Amino acid sequence: MRFPIKTLIFSTIMLLMAGCAQLSPQQVVFAPSIPAKQLIQGQGTVSLAVIDKRSSTAIGLRGGTYAESAVISAQNSLQEVIESLATQVLAKSGMIVTSTLPDTQIEISLNQLTYSVTPLGASIKRSKALATMSIKVERDNTTYVKNHRTSQYIDTVGYASEKKNAALLNEVFDIVLENLLTDAGLEAFLSN
Repeated sequence: MRFPIKTLIFSTIMLLMAGCAQLSPQQVVFAPSIPAKQLIQGQGTVSLAVIDKRSSTAIGLRGGTYAESAVISAQNSLQEVIESLATQVLAKSGMIVTSTLPDTQIEISLNQLTYSVTPLGASIKRSKALATMSIKVERDNTTYVKNHRTSQYIDTVGYASEKKNAALLNEVFDIVLENLLTDAGLEAFLSN
């Protein structure tokens, strides 16, 4: 009779350990794209500065028993990702990006990119991503400022997988960038 009891104890311990399993840290690759037909149009020369104003490069925690060690971060520099995409958009819009005596100065700020997990029930978890960016444009002693914010969430049984986290964060990042770079008010300002 001892063998079945040892087996039962071992199985119970293994199940408890699996239930307390630690989620690994996750690095998300961000690769935004914006439909070309919706892009802003403009004219003249422009300088571009991108600033990451977040207080931390950590986007959030995946959750789990040892949540503090399950940090989500970007694999690539978000500042460089935004700058590369914005430079492409401005070039396609008809503007010339330069640092030498530009007609217009554009500053894009990444203010927030966060991820959080909230328990909804016994095993249901809600993973939420939030992104905020702002743009400041100066030309001929006039200034255009606009803030953009978006959030999305997914509900899963247990904690979301790395694949689902990456998809959620990329979707939010793409939407806020698209809203910023297809803004009709920005286009009107740049076209004058």
